[in-house]
Amino acid sequence: MFKSTVQALLTGEIICATAHPDLFEFLDINDNNVRVADFLSNLDRNLTYLDSADAYYSTFRTVDETNRSELTLLFNDVRSNFRPLVEFLELLLTATQTDLPLRGKSNLNINALFDPFEHDHTLREQLRYLTSIKPFKTNKLESRDQLVFVFHKLEEMQYLVRKNTGSSHYYATARFDIIYLLIEFLNDSELVDMPITDEQEQEELVF
Repeated sequence: MFKSTVQALLTGEIICATAHPDLFEFLDINDNNVRVADFLSNLDRNLTYLDSADAYYSTFRTVDETNRSELTLLFNDVRSNFRPLVEFLELLLTATQTDLPLRGKSNLNINALFDPFEHDHTLREQLRYLTSIKPFKTNKLESRDQLVFVFHKLEEMQYLVRKNTGSSHYYATARFDIIYLLIEFLNDSELVDMPITDEQEQEELVF
């Protein structure tokens, strides 16, 4: 389990109870947590715990020429999907008529979302826009099919998981909490459209 946990962290996985329950339980044991943290420190990494999401991930301890290009690629990857994900979250809040954001362990029943989209032209238009941009781009025309495609894509991207294949119930992972952390960071820094800076690269948003 130690090897699997370290490999997952080094490849950018966010370990939470939803996405990786076995690895999460392993890290939640203090002795295992210390072992993994010590190992990562030898690779200039930290084992970071995000309290608001109850999740673990790996961050670089320093930024220098040996990892700057890797950090830039990782941050650009997050940024490339950032706006579409925010569009999805806003669309979901409107469709469910709730003020509660989607966070790790949140439960979504896709069947309960079909009706709002079928009866609300504005929602359908917003969904049509969402499915016209990557990573949710599709040629599907019906709102039901578009919504299914978006959920399947989020499952592929590990933002959602299903306990059983074919189930209509999806569970959010801590990756959504990272998006909120990124939103807070961008709002605080007022650098939404700015190029990456050294300070941004050092944020623990990059894993």
